[in-house]
Amino acid sequence: VGFHVPSDSEWMTLEMALGMTSAQANSAGWRGTDQGSKLKASSNDLPPWDGSNTSGFSALPGGNRYNSNGDFYYLGYIGFWWSSSPSGSDAWYRDLGSGSSNVFRSSANVRDGFSVRCVRD
Repeated sequence: VGFHVPSDSEWMTLEMALGMTSAQANSAGWRGTDQGSKLKASSNDLPPWDGSNTSGFSALPGGNRYNSNGDFYYLGYIGFWWSSSPSGSDAWYRDLGSGSSNVFRSSANVRDGFSVRCVRD
């Protein structure tokens, strides 16, 4: 109560506040310049990752679970976060990968297991 999963638009607002252009935020695939690094936990955070964490978001590479077989992948390498916005029968998500300073935007099956980062209402 008092929190919600952010919409795709709310994710874009965060990305633009970190310096991404509107055109970049509205595109799919790898976007931006260093916004991913700003979202990822730094080497000084506990637990650490390879970002700068200047946003305070402290993203970690929690991996994902595929709905087709229930297996988990990418733990320690990639973090995936849902938005609450549909994209056809799928939903929009973001991912941050090890060694990348950009942010990936795409859509995936809503039965896949991604992390959520709630926003205060």
